[in-house]
Amino acid sequence: MFTFEDFKSLAGITDRDELMSAASQVPEEDLRTALFLTLLACGKNTEINNELWRREHERADRAEAMLKSKFLDG
Repeated sequence: MFTFEDFKSLAGITDRDELMSAASQVPEEDLRTALFLTLLACGKNTEINNELWRREHERADRAEAMLKSKFLDG
């Protein structure tokens, strides 16, 4: 059975050829589970990236407002 530990192990491989070799060793009956974990991780990654993007834009907007107020007041 393909586990989250297996997924983490595969996700840690950065070399493309090594990843292809390791992924080809996943038993066919475990591919649905592997796909599910991949899609779950991809969705969480998108969620995290969107939150980071939102926070950075809020921070930039606050900094811009602070700079504008300093130049207008000064």
